[in-house]
Amino acid sequence: MLAVTLVLLWLTARAVGIQALVAGGQVLTPLTVFAALLAGLIVALTQAIRWKILAAEQRINLSFRRAWGDCYASAFGNMILPGGLGGDAARVAVYRHRGRQHWWSPLLAVGAERLSATACLFIATALVLGVSAERGEAQWPVVIVAAVAAVVFLAAAIVCLRGLPAPRQVIVWGTSALSVLTLIALFLLAMAQLSGPLHAPVATVGLASMSLPVGVGGWGVREFSVGALAPAMGVPAEQAVTAATGYGLLAVVSTLPGAAVLTWGARRRAVQQGSTKAEAERDQNAQTPVDEERQA
Repeated sequence: MLAVTLVLLWLTARAVGIQALVAGGQVLTPLTVFAALLAGLIVALTQAIRWKILAAEQRINLSFRRAWGDCYASAFGNMILPGGLGGDAARVAVYRHRGRQHWWSPLLAVGAERLSATACLFIATALVLGVSAERGEAQWPVVIVAAVAAVVFLAAAIVCLRGLPAPRQVIVWGTSALSVLTLIALFLLAMAQLSGPLHAPVATVGLASMSLPVGVGGWGVREFSVGALAPAMGVPAEQAVTAATGYGLLAVVSTLPGAAVLTWGARRRAVQQGSTKAEAERDQNAQTPVDEERQA
């Protein structure tokens, strides 16, 4: 997967120049870092709402605080592990013995949570590209591909949400839409910080490409996709690639609290294991004199 990322970045650099990638680093300022962390907070909170509801439907009861921590940790795992799904796979593994059916229950809950957001993302992509095509700024074949993908993900999400009460489905879809809008806003912020035009089609295509389970953290596939499709979206490829790179950096920043969650969890487990071991030793020492008296 890392090789895929490197190859795609190399191909992108060959096509538009390495400077288009390097220029994305200018996106990092105190203001944009704060905005990225705020966007990550909003996404984690809305995702936690979905995760808690969908997990409860599979009889996996979680506190909101636990669900929130799970989502932050998953986002960070998805960012640093190959394929962009490592964090979600770890979430399934953690809850593999809970729910109605081992493995299947957490898999269904995580899948429904991810698919609802992905469906909203591709619906937004198709709508934005459609409006752009009406203005003559985008080509219709790109719109059709996005629309087909939206239908596929929407159908899959509906199947996974089958049986969930209507009010809860409204919450799931509403929080999914809010998550997507937050990410699009962060992408547009990267464009604004880099002094480029605010081009919504580039933002949605860049985000949609990150749904492909290739590479690491969306790197490579995001830059290559917007660079390759830039002419079809009516925008210079160099600007699209720079914006995608800038967003990628802000996306990494937005998931950094997940590293703190994982570190805190590992430390707490180590303390608990140490306490359990100490108690076991005390119990053993307490029993030893009694055993010696009996032997005497």
